[in-house]
Amino acid sequence: ILTPFEEVNNSGIYEVTCSKGHKSKTVIDNIDFEILFEYGINAIADGYYRESVSSITSAMERYFEFFIKVILRAANVDFKSIDKVWKNIASQSERQLGAYIISYTQTFGEEPLILSSNKEVPFRNSVIHKGFIPSQGDALSYGNIVLNIIESSLLRLKRKYPKLTNEVFEHYGYKRIAQGLFDKLEKETGTEQNCACVNILTTIDVKHGREHDKADGRKGTIEQRIPYILEFRGPRKLILLKDKPRPKKNSH
Repeated sequence: ILTPFEEVNNSGIYEVTCSKGHKSKTVIDNIDFEILFEYGINAIADGYYRESVSSITSAMERYFEFFIKVILRAANVDFKSIDKVWKNIASQSERQLGAYIISYTQTFGEEPLILSSNKEVPFRNSVIHKGFIPSQGDALSYGNIVLNIIESSLLRLKRKYPKLTNEVFEHYGYKRIAQGLFDKLEKETGTEQNCACVNILTTIDVKHGREHDKADGRKGTIEQRIPYILEFRGPRKLILLKDKPRPKKNSH
C-alpha cells in the first residue's frame, strides 16, 4: 500500500490524495513536541544534521512549556489563566528554562536533567546562531541527550499526574486546534467537515509511550529508531479483517 505524504504543518489537518485520486482529511492526535522531535530524527535520517538540531531543540523547549502547564493545572490554575501567564515568557527561552527548572524541582525535590552549559549549550548556539554545520555524530549525540532529558521527565510527570498530563495534552494538542479550525470553516461555509483521526506513534509519546511494551519497535536510541522510520516511509502490507458473514435465515 503506497502511503500518501503531505508537508508537516501547524494545524494538524492533512488532506491526502491516494493513488486512485480519492481525497480525505485526517487529523493527527498528537502535540507539537512529539512531532518536532520526530521531524528532527527524520532530518538526521536524510542527512540534514543542522536542521535536526534546530527541530530537536524546539521539541525540548515545547516540552518544557508542556511540563510547566501541567504543573500549573496541578495547582488548580485554569487554562485561560495559564495562557495569560505564558504570554509573559512566550518569547523568552531563558525564562522558560528557569520556570521549568523551578517547577520540576518543586514537584520532584531535585533538579531536572538539562543541557550542559559547558558542552551542549555552546554546541546548540553555534549551530542555530553561528551557522555551524554539525556532523552526523554530533547530531546523534545531541539528539540522544535531548531524548533522555524529555523522556525521563515525561515519564515522571505521567506517573505523578496521569489525568492532568492527558488533560493538558488534549487542550493543547493538534486535535483541539483542528476542531477549532473545522468549527470556523463550518460557520463560514455552512458545510459539515468530516475527517479521520489518527495518533502517530512517535518516539516521544504522551498518550501511548514506548515504555508500556517491552517489544515496542520504538525502543532504543535515535540510531536504533532511524531504520524503523525509513521502513515506515515505504509501501507496507495491509491485512483487512472482517467478521464472518452471518448465516442466512431460513426463508421457510
